[in-house]
Amino acid sequence: MNHIPNNLHEVPRSLVDVAEVFGMGVFIRFVEHFGGTEVKFRRHPGDDHPVVVALGKQDGLALCNFLSGQTVYVPHMRSRRNARRDVLLLQEQGKTRAEIARLLCISQRHVRRMANASENTSQLKLFD
Repeated sequence: MNHIPNNLHEVPRSLVDVAEVFGMGVFIRFVEHFGGTEVKFRRHPGDDHPVVVALGKQDGLALCNFLSGQTVYVPHMRSRRNARRDVLLLQEQGKTRAEIARLLCISQRHVRRMANASENTSQLKLFD
């Protein structure tokens, strides 16, 4: 996370409730771990649910209960960068788009855009 919010006014609107109910510490840990991906919150998560593992049992189960049954996009709060080459390389290695997003610290949506973008054929290549 490039920018750590100091107050609720800097928290993305989609996660203000999380920061208000659970505090900025839980919000920051949640974004640092899941930023750039979509998280599915099961109605009855087990101890192996990724949120429970990342935040600890108490905070993880409480957050899962709070967002039960929802899928939430977690913004990564990082500056944008051109990562097409890295995305394509990791994709060739068999990584999922969620894994690529976490590895490159970019959003899953950005990974999808980079992976689906066609090569610009009008641009001259520097090297063959």
